[in-house]
Amino acid sequence: MYSPRIAVIGAGPAGLTLARLLQINQIPCTVYECEKDRHTRTQGGCLDLHEGAAQQALRECGLFEQFMAVARTEGEVLKIYEPDGTLLLDEGSDIGERRPDSFKGRPEVDRTQLRNMLIDSLYPGSLKWNHKLKAVKTDPSGTTARYDLHFDDHVETGFDLVIGADGAWSKVRQLITETRPFFSGITGVDVKLSDIDSVDPALSKRVGRGMCLTLGSNTTVLSQRNGDGCVRSYGFMRLPEDWHKICGIDWSSPATAKERFIQMYYDGFDADAKNLILKADDDMVPRPMYMLPVGHRWGHRQGLSLIGDAAHLMTPFAGVGVNVAMEDALDLALKLKQWKQEVWDKADPSSASDLPLIEPVRKYEEEMFVRAERYAKETMMYLDLFFHERGGSAMCEHFAKAKEEEKKAAEINGKNVPAEKVPAAEVAV
Repeated sequence: MYSPRIAVIGAGPAGLTLARLLQINQIPCTVYECEKDRHTRTQGGCLDLHEGAAQQALRECGLFEQFMAVARTEGEVLKIYEPDGTLLLDEGSDIGERRPDSFKGRPEVDRTQLRNMLIDSLYPGSLKWNHKLKAVKTDPSGTTARYDLHFDDHVETGFDLVIGADGAWSKVRQLITETRPFFSGITGVDVKLSDIDSVDPALSKRVGRGMCLTLGSNTTVLSQRNGDGCVRSYGFMRLPEDWHKICGIDWSSPATAKERFIQMYYDGFDADAKNLILKADDDMVPRPMYMLPVGHRWGHRQGLSLIGDAAHLMTPFAGVGVNVAMEDALDLALKLKQWKQEVWDKADPSSASDLPLIEPVRKYEEEMFVRAERYAKETMMYLDLFFHERGGSAMCEHFAKAKEEEKKAAEINGKNVPAEKVPAAEVAV
């Protein structure tokens, strides 16, 4: 039986989910990852996985029970503070009006836990570490529509399908479109406060069990509790792209940099909001946010496609990034599975290798473009709510309006049916 040669570039949630789904449906593939191993770097904060997208992908992967064993339903709660410490919303104690029901069913999971779960599910030897892709090139003979992968020290040849799951600065994307990510207007710093319960119990209480947003006028401290006992915080605001280069802060001296950062940008914020950054570990990282254009599309190119951030990079402020990425993987895998059953498995072995993978990939792209544009528009809406002149009040008013629309929809339908799925806020980057 013929099997096309498939390469997945990138071992993030999208690429690993796709590989798992292909492999359990008897479609061989190889994942290439530039990192040396799974422990090369920290994977950032945690993610909320939605019922209708990422959770369904994990069910199809046969990993849903493993996911639920480590998922933290208590991490779904949200707090919103004004800069002066006024608490506007606390879903853990019913202060303020809770978000609409469409936010329920989105447990948190640490990125490392999700990634390890997916890595361990792959066929032995099918994930190749320390493979930094330099370029994807067409077959030099010009006689086939296959592609060669050029790595730092060698070339692997003859791929019928190359899927770019290689993130914001995708090498695969360069063959498909000239469009590149652009600066979103939002930048700041990323910090981690390890073992917050011991370091500062009162500050730990301030954060709560899930997400804690301190929203000022276009300036924020966005904090999120992780399963390992740390809290990751993001001091984000509207600033120029090169802010971290021209602001005069010496990033090589973390303690001094944290103090200077707070002095320059957080006048009027209470001590707790400041301490989420000041008391953090000494590994503060400037973090400008990039995105692809809303509605980004490309003309189909045989043998190549993109999933996840490589296809539709968004800022994290609508909480949909990993969910859309894993939905991409699920959708593409199911279309390739159907193509296998209806075409590959029935083809004459002598001619099967000449059957291009055009139809299933093109169908995936057409549906993904529509889905991604919808989520990208919602992401832009949430970006403007996170960084609003009226701070947290604007966010709470939005939730109240969405909840009212949800109630009206329930009355119309005679049952509790949300007017629309409003994406939750995810600040892990």
